[in-house]
Amino acid sequence: MKQLLVIATSCVLLAACGSYGLRDTTPKMSSRTNKDIPTYLECVRAKWAETAEVSVSHKDQSGTVSGTDKNGAHELIEVTSDGTGAQAMMYETQNTKKEYNSAYRDAAVSCL
Repeated sequence: MKQLLVIATSCVLLAACGSYGLRDTTPKMSSRTNKDIPTYLECVRAKWAETAEVSVSHKDQSGTVSGTDKNGAHELIEVTSDGTGAQAMMYETQNTKKEYNSAYRDAAVSCL
């Protein structure tokens, strides 16, 4: 019985750790743009691609751009349509042993 309880507890803890991700962090940016989703995503993609591996996905009313660099930074922007423009939410994690790099956020803001 004790072994079953230990196994069940371990499974719950592993599942909780596996679901942790960028969207579980506090957004580093929440802003509105008058640009349409594809235009904003392409602007951010072009700027982030200079220093990171970047991927973009776009559907009808939403899109994402994500980037990962060799210093351990993981960046994500989710963009959703809001009528005459779009709402952009940026999430990120960076290596805590290195100095904070604001270049990704600065690029996202400059594209607004």
